[in-house]
Amino acid sequence: MRLGRFLVLAGLLLAALSGPASASIGPAFSLQHLLKDTDCEAAPELVGDWSSDDLNGVWSFQNLGDRKYRLIQKKESSDNSNRMAFDICVAHLGSYLFFDATSQTVQSDGKKTLLGGDDDFWIPLHLFGRLDIENDAIHFRLLDDTWLQDALKAGRVHLTCARDDEGGYILTAPSSELKQFATLFANDPRAFSFDEEFARAPSESAHQHQRFENSETSDH
Repeated sequence: MRLGRFLVLAGLLLAALSGPASASIGPAFSLQHLLKDTDCEAAPELVGDWSSDDLNGVWSFQNLGDRKYRLIQKKESSDNSNRMAFDICVAHLGSYLFFDATSQTVQSDGKKTLLGGDDDFWIPLHLFGRLDIENDAIHFRLLDDTWLQDALKAGRVHLTCARDDEGGYILTAPSSELKQFATLFANDPRAFSFDEEFARAPSESAHQHQRFENSETSDH
């Protein structure tokens, strides 16, 4: 199977984020994880609802236990269709907080499902990068694929990779090698420059209060 198909099988919504405001094509993918399960750290400030302009709507950060989290697309209670989600581990490498995410498709009952159709099989590709947590915002600063491709071809970066049919690279390096790379380039603004921002979503009570105020205003 062509490596290029893996990018399709991953079902990653982040591939659609490259718009006019972004100079990059998209985030880089890895066949191996940056962070192991034993690396994961608790980050309770992530839990809650977050809104994203690029990902069109509200997403919920849920605690899965064992210091793991899931970022899942929120829908109306009457919507029984599958939802996109990312299972996420966060941990410090040096003085920076990093994340490792894999995409999932989750049924309305919360169970994960594999992609179907005529796909031969599905491999959960990894996205990773720096994670900056603020009071009311979080920034996923993903490894920029354009920067990575250029750095690999120029020999500025040395990582275990495979070539796809179009001549591009996909990371196959083990976790230990990826950690060394991430630590070395953590403060390089070009490396982790594919930024996806989430803002803290207002609580449901705040939404109800706003709807009440709007209703009161329209009555006068």
